[in-house]
Amino acid sequence: MTGYHVVKRVLDFLSALVALVVLSPVLIVICILILLFLGAPIFFHQERVTKGERIFRLWKFRSMRNVDPERGFVSDGQRMTRFGRLLRSSSLDELPSLWNVLRGDMSLIGPRPLPIRYLPHYLDEQRRRHEVRGGLSGMAQVNGRNRVRWDDRFDLDVEYVDAVSFGLDLRILISTIAIVLRADGISQEGEVTADNFGGTLKSELLVFDQRSRTETITTWAVSSTAGHEIGCCEISVLSAESLLLRFDDCSAAAPDIEVRREVVRLLTNRSRATEADFAVCALRADSADRSVLTEVGFQEIADPEEQLKFGHTPEVDSILAVCRLWPDEAVNAAWPRLIPRDHAPAEVRRSIPAVSGFPRADAGR
Repeated sequence: MTGYHVVKRVLDFLSALVALVVLSPVLIVICILILLFLGAPIFFHQERVTKGERIFRLWKFRSMRNVDPERGFVSDGQRMTRFGRLLRSSSLDELPSLWNVLRGDMSLIGPRPLPIRYLPHYLDEQRRRHEVRGGLSGMAQVNGRNRVRWDDRFDLDVEYVDAVSFGLDLRILISTIAIVLRADGISQEGEVTADNFGGTLKSELLVFDQRSRTETITTWAVSSTAGHEIGCCEISVLSAESLLLRFDDCSAAAPDIEVRREVVRLLTNRSRATEADFAVCALRADSADRSVLTEVGFQEIADPEEQLKFGHTPEVDSILAVCRLWPDEAVNAAWPRLIPRDHAPAEVRRSIPAVSGFPRADAGR
């Protein structure tokens, strides 16, 4: 397919150039409307990953208000406006990305380029999506868009890498036009846009069966892949920044360390799908889970005053294990702390920062 990739790049360049020229009046009008409805800046940019895991800056029209805690504009839901929803539902916010196609950062068709903070969480097979340039649209976008689960989305991306051809690209392009006209799959159910990718939810040991979900608490029944009941998991909201993870083992036998490790992995991956900054676990000093949590980057906090900062009410002889789900923007780190250092490449281990940026005592939580 080397020959087709050369032709594909030529077609991408010519198509993006013509589109930018023809659509320039539309681009100017959108810029003016954004200034009127949302104010400056006009563009949203973010570092994304493309072919060969090369990092580039992706450009889009801004569709949300600026973050403003004093006015209550913090989460995506609070920052979204009707004008922003119109931009997203019509996919007009994607038009500036034609500049990325023109530059060669992206293609018209290919796996959607994702933020660099997802990199440590891919499985080896999922990383194959970076064997081709990221695209404005791809297999996942025409098979449910943001409504497709992350693991299924990556399976579709890898399927595209293995089957890329002119005919496939043409079919995806035609399907994309139809989906945009229908404004289908813009966001996930119950979400303003789409949740984060926090790591695969596939497991060879456990099955999570969601039993209930409210705005503050989600619970799952946990069983082995063989169908044996193991226990119950829960993620609850402690504060705007913190989630409490809990696992109740229904077995009277000694805890299975491999099962506990898998529970922690799946719970923290689910936690990263939210907008929270911290995952916390409350446990007793004699708990067998202490070593498991430490292995994956949790830091223990025994001081009651420090525990209160995370919205947790201290208990006698209790310890709070805390992990920052995403790196601190202040240190400009590309890799989350919640990656066992022994499981990461050497160049990644050197860049993984220590847990930092805990809430201040005067945060009002």
